[in-house]
Amino acid sequence: MSYKLNWESKGVYWKYSGTVSGDEVISASTLIYGDPRFDDLEYKLVDFLDVDVFNMTENDMLKIATQHNAATISNPRIKNAIIYNSQTKEITEKFCEFFEDFVWDVKAFQTITEANKWLNREAS
Repeated sequence: MSYKLNWESKGVYWKYSGTVSGDEVISASTLIYGDPRFDDLEYKLVDFLDVDVFNMTENDMLKIATQHNAATISNPRIKNAIIYNSQTKEITEKFCEFFEDFVWDVKAFQTITEANKWLNREAS
């Protein structure tokens, strides 16, 4: 498993590392959206800084978009910050494009400091 979830008082932080597959992103999303704490979340912080390779198909992206769209019904208030590195910039841009028309705010950042500021999140 190349991700770790950390539930915080107002949100969830999940960090990916190494080689990441679309199935792992789908699995992490399923865990978050199926958790009773999800309905009270204010933010999701997705950290791709330690990712070396992203193996994701267009079909994976569509599945993730479908998951996220369904989750907006339960909690439409979530702000989503994605932190990327040079290896994950392209996939992050695709995520942001996919979610342009969603209820949730989705924004990409190069540093955790920028993301924390946008989310009004205390640095951990």
